[in-house]
Amino acid sequence: MLGGAVGDALGAPVEFLHVEEIEQVYGEQGIRDYAPAYGKIGAITDDTQMTLFTAEAMLSAEVASTQLRSGLDFFRAASDSYQRWLATQEHAGRQGGPRQMSSWLFQQRRLFSRRAPGTTCLSSLEALHGKSGRASNDSKGCGAVMRSAPVGMYFAHELRAGKTHAATITKTFDTARDMASITHGHPTGSLAAGFFAVVVAMLLADESLPAAIESAKTELQKHIFHRETLSAVERAEKLATTRPRERQAIREMGKAFVAEEALAISLYCALCSADFADGVVLAVNHSGDSDSTGSMTGNLLGAIHGVESIPEKWLRPLELHDVIEAMADDLAAYPDWRLSGPQDVTERDFYTKRYPI
Repeated sequence: MLGGAVGDALGAPVEFLHVEEIEQVYGEQGIRDYAPAYGKIGAITDDTQMTLFTAEAMLSAEVASTQLRSGLDFFRAASDSYQRWLATQEHAGRQGGPRQMSSWLFQQRRLFSRRAPGTTCLSSLEALHGKSGRASNDSKGCGAVMRSAPVGMYFAHELRAGKTHAATITKTFDTARDMASITHGHPTGSLAAGFFAVVVAMLLADESLPAAIESAKTELQKHIFHRETLSAVERAEKLATTRPRERQAIREMGKAFVAEEALAISLYCALCSADFADGVVLAVNHSGDSDSTGSMTGNLLGAIHGVESIPEKWLRPLELHDVIEAMADDLAAYPDWRLSGPQDVTERDFYTKRYPI
């Protein structure tokens, strides 16, 4: 999650610039370090905001299933969490906000800031009027795939624990796909999110990136309407082998404003990278949605190389560093939470307040 936020912050100043404009402002090598965005250095965008609320949804569902003795309802939890994110956008700059939407994450007032939120996410959530439901649009924008890494982080525990491999991959894919459908109605918008979550889960279970991609491709092809996403992924794999580290190759994959292009460019940059910094710099220097490809590439490379691979000069000024790290720690530790025994009152009260059910 920190890797994704760093890539997001690196791409934020150039999100809407063509690569020629980036080179004109930052030099021939493009942007290589944080630059001012939203009035600060190291500012995150809506990508990291929504990733945090996705993480909250996974953990809220976990707490609810324990306390209510019910199945894991990630869809309902995501619907509630994304409504909280929407409230941070509607109430940005104000001290208020709906009391009934209280959660630890919602109480972080620094989140109450509009960072170029996607119109599809805003309009879809507004149309639901606070209820659970699927988007009625035909959008395949990248606003769902760019937030889906926490789904993979959650299910990586099952893969590491040796639980049924194929079943866990299917659960990971389907959960991210369903959560994506809350805002994005086009199949590609949802299938790309499922694909990305599986890759993240596999990487955290110590699979190589090529092997993780193969597993995600196998799962993807179980779904109708998979061809568009599969074609984009296979093109990224081919270009990473035949034309690595080429800005022109990225240009040929698109601008990443739609899901399959964002997925393809992020996979390409991660496959080509020498290390974390190399990969995210490559990912943000293109004519398109630089913060989303930076964020997703950062998710992948963070999962591969670990937090120690992220340059300190980028971690130190990163906005909401403490909140992102705390949420990531909870995703790493939740299997060890003690919530059900009579002696677990203190821990149970802490997490039920932190992740409302």
